[in-house]
Amino acid sequence: MREQDFEDMSANVYEPPKWLDDALREVFDDGHGTAIEFSQPSEAFRERCREAANVALSMARLRNERRRIGFVPISLAEYIQGLVKVTGVQIDAVLARFGIDDIRHLTSGSARSLARLAQELNISLREVLIHVRIGFVEKIDSAPVPLLLARHRSAGPRSQLEECEAILGTAEAEFDGELLNELRRTEFEIRAAYKEGDSRP
Repeated sequence: MREQDFEDMSANVYEPPKWLDDALREVFDDGHGTAIEFSQPSEAFRERCREAANVALSMARLRNERRRIGFVPISLAEYIQGLVKVTGVQIDAVLARFGIDDIRHLTSGSARSLARLAQELNISLREVLIHVRIGFVEKIDSAPVPLLLARHRSAGPRSQLEECEAILGTAEAEFDGELLNELRRTEFEIRAAYKEGDSRP
């Protein structure tokens, strides 16, 4: 479906594009040159269609911006909220589509839903795990990870992801047992969600 068609569906009264109307008439011709007539869909059905189209368009815009920006060493919530702000999309319907109540509240219980959203945005498993670990580091009295990354950047050939992982490993040594266990459970749920996503046709 073209982007213009998505935009048309956001109008108060949706009128199907002519190409769709023509295609349906061709498919549902009764064989005698007369098209089968169907009753008009309910307003509730129209609203669900509009919402589904808006979510699809929002996801496409978020994916495009994600591709343009790439990895940034901030928490997952900050990263997705940043994508939302620069694209101007309405995030509520997107979060509802993935069963997410509060993107800022990441726990092992909500991890799979957030992981499915991240995967749909084409964020790699390695990157999303780093985003999540950054969010956990922010729960302790630690300097911001971007600042630590700038301060400890090595002169060697290590990538930004490798630098982040090294810094996070050091910071996580300060975690108490409860916080570390919650991080590990959250990581487990995220890996499981990505595995499920990869196995879907």
